[in-house]
Amino acid sequence: MLLKLRFLGAAGNVTGSRHLLEANGTRLLVDCGLYQERDLRERNWEPFPIPPASINAVLLTHAHLDHCGLLPKLVREGFKGKIYCTTATAEIAKIILLDSAKLLEEDAEHKLKRHKKEGRTGPYPVLPLYTTEDAEACFPLFEPVQYKQPIEINSSIEAAFYDAGHVLGSSIIKVKANYNGEERTILFSGDIGRPDKPFVCDPTVFEKADYILVESTYGDRIHHDTKN
Repeated sequence: MLLKLRFLGAAGNVTGSRHLLEANGTRLLVDCGLYQERDLRERNWEPFPIPPASINAVLLTHAHLDHCGLLPKLVREGFKGKIYCTTATAEIAKIILLDSAKLLEEDAEHKLKRHKKEGRTGPYPVLPLYTTEDAEACFPLFEPVQYKQPIEINSSIEAAFYDAGHVLGSSIIKVKANYNGEERTILFSGDIGRPDKPFVCDPTVFEKADYILVESTYGDRIHHDTKN
């Protein structure tokens, strides 16, 4: 069995989550997030490390911008597969992507006016990273799934979504890959919430997996009981 994992974002920084899993010739992109740190925003304009058209599917853990915010760019540049996520994530992501596109368009418009007023031209064309039309082009690709219900990506790969307890619709994604009688299980935690919170279920506890990618943004801190 051939498994390859590439970290395309959120490695050495917090935002821009993108993880590429290649299993038996199938390419799965787990999250497609926007870089939001001020000194890393230029990375959003860089070409994707692999052709978007070569990606078979996107698995989306949740709808925060640093996990879904580059989907319009991915689709505009050639991705045509399905975007699997929970129903709540799909609905929230549509709102967030439209809002992001509107802000990007407004920022470009204001920058263009400022350049004109100052009588100067920047080194690059003043364009939004993506438009409202680009965001809307993503919507037909969303494929809502139910928690704990495995979906078949192809004959040798399946994925299932489990509660992450982070925000409404957030998920830990379990991917199973089978090849010639060998099976491997990979967990992608996304962002993990805390137990005993209103509106969202507690994070799922797993007993085993072959490989685990776990969020560690606050992994070096002791979290005190919020009831105190």
